[in-house]
Amino acid sequence: MANRPRAARRVILVINTQTSAADYKPIVAAPPRQITIRPMALGSMRRLRSAKPIELLALAYALGVVGTLWDWREHLLGTGTQPPHLVIDLGGLLVLAVLAFSGKMDYRSRSFTALYVLLVLVVLISLGPFVLMMAAPRSALMASLMRQMMSSGALLVYIPLVLLAGWSAWHWLSQTRVHWWRVAAALGIVVVAVATVWDLYWHQTHPMEVGASMAALPPHQAILAGFLIGLVGAAYGAADLSRQPRSATIGSA
Repeated sequence: MANRPRAARRVILVINTQTSAADYKPIVAAPPRQITIRPMALGSMRRLRSAKPIELLALAYALGVVGTLWDWREHLLGTGTQPPHLVIDLGGLLVLAVLAFSGKMDYRSRSFTALYVLLVLVVLISLGPFVLMMAAPRSALMASLMRQMMSSGALLVYIPLVLLAGWSAWHWLSQTRVHWWRVAAALGIVVVAVATVWDLYWHQTHPMEVGASMAALPPHQAILAGFLIGLVGAAYGAADLSRQPRSATIGSA
């Protein structure tokens, strides 16, 4: 050992060192309860479920405004217009659902059954053409649907939409004391529903003006106005209720 080089002696000392399990300690030692994983998506879903109806209305009307402006832009550029229409339809359907199912309701009554049937019909009317356009845009069924949409009988198909919008607005206003912002939040979707029927009638009576700017068409302006009216009312109501004590906001939205 004494005649070996200094570096070799150091190596031998490291190899012959006795170690025990107690010498190894974790770098980080924390109780399991202190390590929590909170995904952002889970937190967002919880916030969405805890949102008040008036806040959901503001979100839905905002979707309608964004979708309408997006649709105008796509028509101006000459590109596909189906995604903006989907955003508009989803915003309108969310508004109808919030207005119709807010507050007290007897789910075994005939009125609820009629409401449910109307909602299913409106969903089919709104999303059916979009799904068919995405699945089979050049099929004979799609061509037949486009011809039917240009007939006068197509206006009758949108009657459930107007009925559901009117009933939902009345149900929303009858739940509690009427404020101007509640009237605006309920009136917006009625304006959108009536303007949608007007838009169909306008395209039937002006078939040669397909390439016109959507922003210049009166029915499209009315649709945007309806979404804006509802957005202003819902946004003001959400801000007003957020300033009130929690006990005062229960059941008021």
